[in-house]
Amino acid sequence: MPGKDAEATTIEDQPRQVRAWYGLPGEIVVESGHWHLVKVGPLPLPHPPVINRLIRRGLPREEKLRLSYWHELGHLQTLPLALAHAVWLWHGRSRRPRPWMGRLIRLAAALVAHEAAWELASETYVVTKSGPRYRRLHRKYPNPLRPAFWVGMAGLALVGTVFFVRKQSQGQ
Repeated sequence: MPGKDAEATTIEDQPRQVRAWYGLPGEIVVESGHWHLVKVGPLPLPHPPVINRLIRRGLPREEKLRLSYWHELGHLQTLPLALAHAVWLWHGRSRRPRPWMGRLIRLAAALVAHEAAWELASETYVVTKSGPRYRRLHRKYPNPLRPAFWVGMAGLALVGTVFFVRKQSQGQ
């Protein structure tokens, strides 16, 4: 069920200072499509909104900003899941020595799988927070990149994670 702020119609209605369900304080600033600032505790994480720009393409500006805000909040809310996924990947890694290039390739694969899983978790938070409004918006303003996001990220997360953990647990 969407929270109280799900009814907010403008980005200015969203709180800047937030607290995750598990107590971690944060700050979210989404004022444009060019740069976002998320602070997790005292750690500032400014970043370009790459995923948000792809999947919000074609939406009215205020809707883009509102959904982007929730996406960033979703990263904070799903941080425990992301950390559990990272630990799972780390725990499943092979302990046998490898050439440095092989280690770099495996690290890159694990990072891509992890990032894809976290992006999916964050956007799932947006869908949950928005409720039926999410589907209505995307029906009204279709974007061929949105389904590609879901399929592509799910593929990268699932295949990357299963491949990485399975290969590592077999010691290959």
